[in-house]
Amino acid sequence: MKRVYLKLILISCFVFSGTTKGIAQDDFQERQRNTKLEHYKKWLSSKAREVFFTNRFKASNLENLNYNSIDYSSLTKEETNQLSGKSLNNSSDINYKRSSLYTLMISNTSDEYLHYLTRFIFADSRVPERFNDHNIGPYLIRGKAGSQNQEQNIADYLNKNKIAKQMVARWFNRGSDGSFNMNLVARRGEYNASELDIQVALNSARGKAILKDDGEELIGNTCVVVYDFENIDNKENVGLFKYGLQSNITTRAYLYRLVWDDRTAAVFYNDYWMDNNHIDPSRKEAFENSDIFKLNYIGSVVIDEKSKKSLLKHSKEQLKMLEKETLDWSEVTLDQDEASVKNALSVCLNELERKYEEFRTKFPLYSGDPIAAKVGKKEGIKEGDTFEVVERVLSKDGTTEYRKMGTIKVGKEKDIWDNTTQGDWFGDSSTQEFTIFQGQKGKYKPGMLIRKIN
Repeated sequence: MKRVYLKLILISCFVFSGTTKGIAQDDFQERQRNTKLEHYKKWLSSKAREVFFTNRFKASNLENLNYNSIDYSSLTKEETNQLSGKSLNNSSDINYKRSSLYTLMISNTSDEYLHYLTRFIFADSRVPERFNDHNIGPYLIRGKAGSQNQEQNIADYLNKNKIAKQMVARWFNRGSDGSFNMNLVARRGEYNASELDIQVALNSARGKAILKDDGEELIGNTCVVVYDFENIDNKENVGLFKYGLQSNITTRAYLYRLVWDDRTAAVFYNDYWMDNNHIDPSRKEAFENSDIFKLNYIGSVVIDEKSKKSLLKHSKEQLKMLEKETLDWSEVTLDQDEASVKNALSVCLNELERKYEEFRTKFPLYSGDPIAAKVGKKEGIKEGDTFEVVERVLSKDGTTEYRKMGTIKVGKEKDIWDNTTQGDWFGDSSTQEFTIFQGQKGKYKPGMLIRKIN
């Protein structure tokens, strides 16, 4: 019995020391990084945003972009902003207006592994379901990761490429002939596209009211988020019966918002607007030479996201390998790096919403009894969070306003939908459907909106 105890003690000391002639961590990480790097390079061109960029812009690099030649009207029809499934009381599907989002990342080529890792994951990511996808193509901004001048570097890129104007062009489906239409505005604002086109063409009071309303509710809530993946570290976690790797990535996210005020809208409709039945070359040229469209810098957040991965699953097998010093590193990958990047994308958006009120999403209630909404941990929902409940009211002139109906609160951790294992960025939601809130039952109805206030 003493020999057994002594043997276990020796193995424990060996495991916690993390050092042995049979385990070469540095060589392992270098080999695995090289293997992963080749994988990222090989398959990058097949990722969604790379394909979109290549097909849409037909440019070999960022310097060859010609935004004026882009035909936004030919973009494929986006999915409806309708929540899937029926509410708990079998009422109709719930529709809601979402803010629109364009995401980019800093392309830092000085660290080849980090560059291709983040680019590979980012190019395969999707805008979270709570936003409208307003990506217009390019998603890389050249720069040095973690630069003290990053804010200026991003501003230079946005201004040089007139990203604010391109976002407006995307909103109104600008064609290669310079014409616009209301299809996207109508779809996201739940208006009849044909009627809206007529109202705009007639320059009617109702048309102006609707456009002003949607300008405030939709176009004015169009944002740009730029991710800067500043660094990534791997650490070995050594313990009895377990050996693992921990990935830690530091990410900073910069937030910008499109300026869509009365003056900007007036110039757009009066000087640039034309449909495909009234082509005017002078208006086309005027829009292309315009510099009235702007993006306001809102602020930034920085997060450290960790992801752990155990390398060995069976303690008996591990004991044998440790005893013989024959741990096979070839069976180990750096998947925890990819997990860290994926998590960072979601966490940054959550933190931006927490920090900046103008970026906060209004979520629709899924049920009034129980009070429930299809949001969860992936959206940053935490125990104790308080939300205001508002009802959208349509006025006679076609504009809308929000009437506060009360407040609700997340009471307990167990009531929060854990939708973090799968999500809007990388896959379908799990079978759990909603988060339960505390509040006055029977007072709220499906379709009312909730917005975080604490």
